[in-house]
Amino acid sequence: MDNTNSNSLNSAASMSRTGYSFNTVTLLSGSVKELREFLESKIKPNQEAYLNTPVVIDISMVNYLNDLDYSMLVKTCREYGLFLIGLSGAVNEQRANTLISMGIPVVNSSRFARMREENFKPKVITKTLEVQVPVHIKEPYEVRVPYEVKVSEPVIVINRNIRAGEQINAVDNSVVVFGNVGRTARIVASHNVFIYGDMQGEVYAGSPKNKDCSGMKDAFIYINGTFRPTLVAIAGQYQTADDMEQIESVSKLCNKKVDLKITLNERSLCYCEL
Repeated sequence: MDNTNSNSLNSAASMSRTGYSFNTVTLLSGSVKELREFLESKIKPNQEAYLNTPVVIDISMVNYLNDLDYSMLVKTCREYGLFLIGLSGAVNEQRANTLISMGIPVVNSSRFARMREENFKPKVITKTLEVQVPVHIKEPYEVRVPYEVKVSEPVIVINRNIRAGEQINAVDNSVVVFGNVGRTARIVASHNVFIYGDMQGEVYAGSPKNKDCSGMKDAFIYINGTFRPTLVAIAGQYQTADDMEQIESVSKLCNKKVDLKITLNERSLCYCEL
């Protein structure tokens, strides 16, 4: 056998970044049941168009990653002719490491990759101390400035419209939107949500941070604009557009310009015009 030809063939392999794109399925709970219901209603009627195509599942909305059954998600996709190649939506290092530790491939889009990079950057905090003079300081005395730690910003401010299908996640934050929220757009915040514009999508306030937390029950949603959402939720209690139509006091608010505050009273959502 010619060793020269063999070495030439072996050195032909290479690795590079690619621009491949895949169909993405976004799940809220990450359960196999939720995936099957979606595939049954959206993929099965057009199965020939999707047959044997790769797909990625976006789990940025899923709270409890340890509950994911990746092998069953893969198997369920194959039942409908799809190849599940990995999960996307790991917006920080902790969530990415959780998936990796479970042996699950992370296939983040460039948008999620940028979010992970921003979340990983430390924030700079300056601290001011008030002292009386004269002050006697023993030598040597070392002061390190600035002190860098990771912290969450108290409020995320968005000065633009939220496009249809776009998703805003604000863990440990409130969200303020100066613009319209398009239909099928979704805003999820651990604290409060303020929308100064038309509301047509889904808005979640007081979202649970983990499976040991029931969410912030004192959170509220404020909307100043046309009110026609597909879903509103506070601390796990929610109402869909169909639910709102069945409540006379709430249906009167829909499809009109409002100055509205939504709060949670035990397990009931309360709508108050201001």
